[in-house]
Amino acid sequence: MPVMRGVNDKPEWVRWSAFGIGVVDNAERFDRHYHDADEYWLVFEGRARVMSEGQEHVIGPGDILCTRMGDEHDILEIIDGPLRCFYIEDELRGEERPGHLHR
Repeated sequence: MPVMRGVNDKPEWVRWSAFGIGVVDNAERFDRHYHDADEYWLVFEGRARVMSEGQEHVIGPGDILCTRMGDEHDILEIIDGPLRCFYIEDELRGEERPGHLHR
């Protein structure tokens, strides 16, 4: 099995457009945004109040926040931080724009 060390170092059959470790210690520095892909945050440390698809949630270790393509998401408050998660963005669809998109 291959080891991926970056989005440009992935097997051709992997459809992710982005992935990595996210670390947020201050919610004010995080921006409300959306993607042209579904996104998943697999939380492994910290707790936070977040918004995804118009609903607020408190997330912590072991949780996976799932946000559909085009739906905004944001970190509203760090409860116990920093928040550390592994994130995955699926294959780009629609206009296929990478990165954080804003309304």
